[in-house]
Amino acid sequence: MSVGQVLAILLRQAWILVLTLLSAVIGAWAVMQFTPGRYEAHATASVDPRHVNPVSGNAEYYRSADLMQGNIIALVASDQVALDVVKRLNLAQNPFVQQSFRRSSSFGRETIEHWIANSLRANLEPTFDLGTDVLDIGYTAPDPNQAALFANAFLAAAVDASVAMKAAEAEQTARWFAPQLDRLRAELDEARAALTAFQAKENIAAPSEGADPATSQYMAIGDELSNARAALTTFQTRLASNSTDLSNDPSDPDLQLLAGLKERLMTAEGEVAAAKGVLGAHNSKMVAQRAHLAAIRREITEATERMRQHLKQRIETVQTEIASLETQQLEAQKSLVEVQAKRDRLSQLQRNVRFRADQLNARENAAEAAKLKSKLTFSAMTALDQAVPPLVPAFPKPFVALAVAISAGLALGLILALLKEAADRRVRCPVDLEYSAAGPFLGVLERARPSRPRIGASRRSLGPA
Repeated sequence: MSVGQVLAILLRQAWILVLTLLSAVIGAWAVMQFTPGRYEAHATASVDPRHVNPVSGNAEYYRSADLMQGNIIALVASDQVALDVVKRLNLAQNPFVQQSFRRSSSFGRETIEHWIANSLRANLEPTFDLGTDVLDIGYTAPDPNQAALFANAFLAAAVDASVAMKAAEAEQTARWFAPQLDRLRAELDEARAALTAFQAKENIAAPSEGADPATSQYMAIGDELSNARAALTTFQTRLASNSTDLSNDPSDPDLQLLAGLKERLMTAEGEVAAAKGVLGAHNSKMVAQRAHLAAIRREITEATERMRQHLKQRIETVQTEIASLETQQLEAQKSLVEVQAKRDRLSQLQRNVRFRADQLNARENAAEAAKLKSKLTFSAMTALDQAVPPLVPAFPKPFVALAVAISAGLALGLILALLKEAADRRVRCPVDLEYSAAGPFLGVLERARPSRPRIGASRRSLGPA
């Protein structure tokens, strides 16, 4: 069937199309007149998907935004939030609501609060705006003020419920960690008590960090012994070489005296050498200078001998000191060996105390981190816009209803017209004949029209010949 044939059919059955279209429009108008209006109010909240990691302290995002949004939508539509709205608005005390509940089939099977909550949830529609983190809580009611009231109540109840869930999870986490922390504290107290008892029994103190008294004493004795042996070697070398140089020991009084005598000797020798060219060999002054020079040399010899005697005494003193230090070193080494087991046991007890303390601190940090993390189950929700009573009903919408009625009327009229044409078996055109007859179509004989005689010709035929 061609488009022209379809148009011809619709033209013949135009009255069906027009009648169906008018019926659809009139029916839609009647429905809008007798259907009560439904108003939809919207309250919005901003949801922050970020949170601070309690362990690292860095800001992080939830891995799945859909999961986070789904959790929040489930929270808003939960029975807990709906019951909170019933309690906030005191709906269970409304006489009209109580009367409706008694007439319902739920009377006697559930409480009035749950019945009201289920009724409210049927008109609730929480969604997230596309591409944003804005929660849109829509509520539909016959009255615009009622719709805005319930939308705002659901928003406030959802925010409070999220905060309550965070606090409940934190308390649950604290209850889970509490016995573990108590056990660790008891173990730490036992370790500290064992350390204190051992120190009191063995009369041994815990060395400060980086310092062990026994070892420090042993090392100090070793240092003194090394210094004494070095001094002994120096004194023995000086005695063997009979050195009188002041640079060997500037603080040695014997060397200082010898240095002074050497300066006097050099001065006296210079005076004698100067006087030789002026005075005779037997001159009294020259004799006196030679005698003075000889006296200085005797003093140097005596001072040198006293220095050697003093060196020998100092060598004996140092040797005695070395022997004493060696004895002290042996005793310190023996004492060090004797207390080695005690020190090892003390170190073991100290390590046990440190281990228990570290274990307790780590578990306390884990408990605190878990408390903080439990508060991040739901993202931060902040009320953005309060719902206001809508001015235009969300249903029915006149333009949408008329457009749907016109489209449905045209489609139904088209179907009815085609059905009527298919049910009509009368032949009206050559196409109908093709479908009705088995033979081929040859042509059409138009209907002959009766001819009317012209008035002038009739009058002439009635006149005289």
